[in-house]
Amino acid sequence: MITYKAMEMHTHTLHSDGTFTVPELCRSALAHGFDGVALTDHNTLAPYEQITPDLERETIPIVRGIEWTTFFGHMLVLGSNRYVDWRLATPNTIDEYLRKIHQADGVVGIAHPFALGSPFCTGCHWQYNVRDWEEIDYIEIWSEDFAPLNPINHRAFQWWTDLLNRGFHIAATQGRDWHGPLSRPENLSVTYLGVENGIVNTETVKEALRRGRSYVTTGPALSFAIEQDGVQAGPGTTVKPGAATARIALDLGTRRKHWEEFGIKPQRIVVVQNGAPVAQEICEVCENEQVHVYTPTLSLWPGWLRLEVYGDYLDRSDTLLAFTSPIYAAY
Repeated sequence: MITYKAMEMHTHTLHSDGTFTVPELCRSALAHGFDGVALTDHNTLAPYEQITPDLERETIPIVRGIEWTTFFGHMLVLGSNRYVDWRLATPNTIDEYLRKIHQADGVVGIAHPFALGSPFCTGCHWQYNVRDWEEIDYIEIWSEDFAPLNPINHRAFQWWTDLLNRGFHIAATQGRDWHGPLSRPENLSVTYLGVENGIVNTETVKEALRRGRSYVTTGPALSFAIEQDGVQAGPGTTVKPGAATARIALDLGTRRKHWEEFGIKPQRIVVVQNGAPVAQEICEVCENEQVHVYTPTLSLWPGWLRLEVYGDYLDRSDTLLAFTSPIYAAY
């Protein structure tokens, strides 16, 4: 059984450039309503020594990761069973290193691809020339806090859409790039991952990302599936072109205390197919419901579908609040 769990996917501690200890990071993530946290210090595995069964029992599960921090881009590597050295990777040889990571049973995500690079942040802007996009498991579409307002995230969203239109299957995540305690209230968007039996650990998280079972939200939890012949298929799966029904639910109760102070209210629910809207509902009553359900009938053609939710955010309207990784359609 697949259950979606709230994750923070990009964090740092004192072992690189963060101010958290590992226990402080875990306690802070728990306090913000996360079910698990990916520990991704820069170019080091040192924080793993502080991960203990007692710490995870007392706080939340920790996904073992690392942030490759290079002159040509930053890359999140989760669950590799051996260290793959980043120092000799060049823009034109990156595919070789992506394969080495996968051979070591790791998964690969591109971090904040459109962040400012040098001299503001060395290597933060993605410059690697990926030739085989099947070697990329996911892209960090939303980065940092107040993600819907950040121009680098708008660019990442469009880049990801273009890659999907080219036929590549790539999951989406968010990552705050969390370095230390928050000094003021901040809206932290969330990656929800569909993990086996609701169990969060490094292996179940890797499998969820490989299979594209993810969605990103600033607030409401989502459910999105396509039903054909009585069978439902969620993000990351493949369905047949033709007639189908979308099964959509917005859960406005989950983690509500962590996002309602930011004025988040869904206004419309959109099903997007190959980059174009194919079904939409104006959500006038969403804010008064615990769970809002929408079940449009669709006619699918080859390509991809995702769910997008728009609404109020701080002092802005019709802002992208949430989106899913795709469901694919193929003969």
